[in-house]
Amino acid sequence: MTPAAFFLHVIFLGIGLQCVQMRLYTNRWAVKITGGPNAADLIADKYGFVNMGQIGRLVDHYQFQHRETIKRSTIKSRGNHSLITMETKVEWIQQQMVQKRVKRTDTIDHTQTITFNDAKWDNMWYIHCDHNCLTDMNIQAAWRRGYTGKGVVVSILDDGIERQHPDLKQNYDPRASYDVNGNDPDPTPRYDATNENKHGTRCAGVVAASANNSLCIVGVAYNAKIGGVRMLDGDMTDMVEAQSLSLRQQYIDIYSSSWGPDDDGRTVDGPGPLARLALESGIRKGRKGRGSIFVWASGNGGQNQDHCSCDGYTNSIYTISVGSTTQNGQKPWYLEECSSTLSTTYSSGDSHSLGVVTTDLRQRCTDEHSGTSASAPMAAGIIALTLEANPALTWRDVQHIIVKTSRRGHLSASDWQSNGAGYDVSHLYGFGLMDAEAMVKEAETWKQVPPQHICEQNIVQNGRILSPERVLRSVFKSSGCSSQRLQRVVYLEHVIVRVTITHPHRGELSITLTSPSGTRSQLLSNRPNDHSSEGFLKWEFMTTHCWGEKPAGDWILDIRDTPSPRRNSRLQGKLVEWSLVLYGTSTHPYIRHEQPRSAQLPSQDDTTEEYNAQIQP
Repeated sequence: MTPAAFFLHVIFLGIGLQCVQMRLYTNRWAVKITGGPNAADLIADKYGFVNMGQIGRLVDHYQFQHRETIKRSTIKSRGNHSLITMETKVEWIQQQMVQKRVKRTDTIDHTQTITFNDAKWDNMWYIHCDHNCLTDMNIQAAWRRGYTGKGVVVSILDDGIERQHPDLKQNYDPRASYDVNGNDPDPTPRYDATNENKHGTRCAGVVAASANNSLCIVGVAYNAKIGGVRMLDGDMTDMVEAQSLSLRQQYIDIYSSSWGPDDDGRTVDGPGPLARLALESGIRKGRKGRGSIFVWASGNGGQNQDHCSCDGYTNSIYTISVGSTTQNGQKPWYLEECSSTLSTTYSSGDSHSLGVVTTDLRQRCTDEHSGTSASAPMAAGIIALTLEANPALTWRDVQHIIVKTSRRGHLSASDWQSNGAGYDVSHLYGFGLMDAEAMVKEAETWKQVPPQHICEQNIVQNGRILSPERVLRSVFKSSGCSSQRLQRVVYLEHVIVRVTITHPHRGELSITLTSPSGTRSQLLSNRPNDHSSEGFLKWEFMTTHCWGEKPAGDWILDIRDTPSPRRNSRLQGKLVEWSLVLYGTSTHPYIRHEQPRSAQLPSQDDTTEEYNAQIQP
């Protein structure tokens, strides 16, 4: 091969490696085995595995390690141990792959009065009221009502937390902590010259740094218990995520996660089967059946024109996805927009705006915490105040309270719209800036919302071709499953569109959903960096923008294909199928509350039973 040919070969190889993410298989397997731990031990020993124990709180799910398989390999392991699938008690087995997960980390762009003696108290601009208080999250007002997070347990799922930090150790809770990477109880970060693993410690301080100790800062919930799970400083697998998300479900109230798939504008990824199971188990069984609260940073891929609807964690109905705004209510340069964001808190946003002050590695403080990484723990702290006001709140109650109390205020966005229930909502900020005082006041008198109903309706398409520069429109008339008592939805919460689309360049697609009330949700916008030909396979796009609306009527799905000049004009996309999944209640969610902002008398298609339920005291 000539030098010039070799050079071209290397160039093309590099391009190929950028387009295809190399798969790395580990020497660990997740296995579902019936019959209990003894049966699992026997089967493991028979095929050369070591049973490392149950995966978190997932019953019948075990972590197996193979003695003779190398720790990392690009080739899926095969051999006699593969015969384990023939065992009748083995229901499911999966060799664990390394998954790329990135911290939604610091994004500083280098272009009645309450007082505390903490050194950086005066620098905590996001807690201090401005001249007219229109921009305030009313955290101090919640404190004045007596709520400081006492009795609430928050765990930071991240790269560990410095448990001996003088501003954290008073509230540090070993029962809410674990080192999943090192398989031991101590979540202390691994130290290096670059302080790479500072992220979790910074998030922890935002939530629950101690007050009035003359050190650093004051946490939003400064009397809450704070723990940490070290899980981002090693191979990230589905099993690692599941273990972290299911740690001590009956003890931990709130899990705060400021990480996710790459915010590179070309990745479509989300929780694997075990992590999904852990999330579902958490909301159904956690907190004694009231449901674990999972708070998630919405993502920092704005500069890459990423869209958080391609992140299956923030796009889940089980997580509270939190966005950021600057001190002046402007869009931060890193902020992604999508219809799954529920609410917003403060963070930095440009070279002139202030960062968030918090605890830092090596027992220090920093004023450079930023990105949605700072916003998510801020929201977790506000939710901790809310749970102190009413520990009986379910995971859905918390989301309802956030929707009802978040404020548009001074937040600047071109797409604010008022939905059919009277709530202002935006793809940048969800329902607006969180209001701690309003949330605790709602919680004080809150009555649990009615049971969640799920109405799933499949729409047969028979493979409709996507024509470039033309909108493919699919209209579905829904009754909200009105004829099915257990599935009937009359008042909406989350709405999911599950789609299968084939396409030569996935990033050229944009998708919108319009509800019967006329509320328009941008489920997907163009992502110029996404050149994948994988399309979408039963991918779930979620919107919160229809919250409180009636589902009956025409739902309109619009898909636009905008081809780039380099695309082969003969290559076309196809909408294979889509489903509409409606979540909500069959009776008004606030039976014994004040009505929502634009409450109206029920329409004629409401039943007498539903109407009576709405007006009962």
